[in-house]
Amino acid sequence: MQTLSAPTVRAVAVAVLAGALAAGCRHDANAGAADTTTTASAATTTDSATAAAPAPNAPTASAADAQAPLAVDDIDRWKRGMDAELQAVKDAGAKLHEARTGTDSLNALAAMNETATHSAGARAAGVDEARYQQIRTTFSGIVGRMAPIEQGMDTSQMPATAVEALKKSREQGLAQATAGLAPAVVEALRTRAAELRKQDLALTGERLKAAGAGQ
Repeated sequence: MQTLSAPTVRAVAVAVLAGALAAGCRHDANAGAADTTTTASAATTTDSATAAAPAPNAPTASAADAQAPLAVDDIDRWKRGMDAELQAVKDAGAKLHEARTGTDSLNALAAMNETATHSAGARAAGVDEARYQQIRTTFSGIVGRMAPIEQGMDTSQMPATAVEALKKSREQGLAQATAGLAPAVVEALRTRAAELRKQDLALTGERLKAAGAGQ
């Protein structure tokens, strides 16, 4: 197959990864908009903080567990999942750099997409993909509202009244997103919100960087 030109590969990279970038932007927009659509899973949970963390290749939980109450341990599962997804993106980026054909380039670009790295995240978290999706979607939306607003947007040129309105909207959205979570989970997320938000944003940024779209 004919090798794709650099401009063509770059254009495809932007298209393939647009979803990831849009998701990151939506998190920021949702954090500052009154129209919040993220909802958390309705649940109560027992304290499982002392449970042993599963190895990255440990058997995954059954599909029925996807709707089980989220627990404090799931925060570390999400973190391990993001670590694995980040590595998958970097590996795909290396393959893109070494690509010699158009097919090689497209395969590498597809491999760094959020959908493709999802399975790597689930394996590292030690849960099935449905459960990992629930963990990732719920917690990502929550920490996006808990973390300092400056992590998601530049407010330095905004009027103080506008910033205050955004913060109020974030608080309202956070109340809705955490309504069904156990207090212990909410508090654990609040303690680690800035760290987890930074990691979440870094993963989105790495997808673009690996494809050359963020340079």
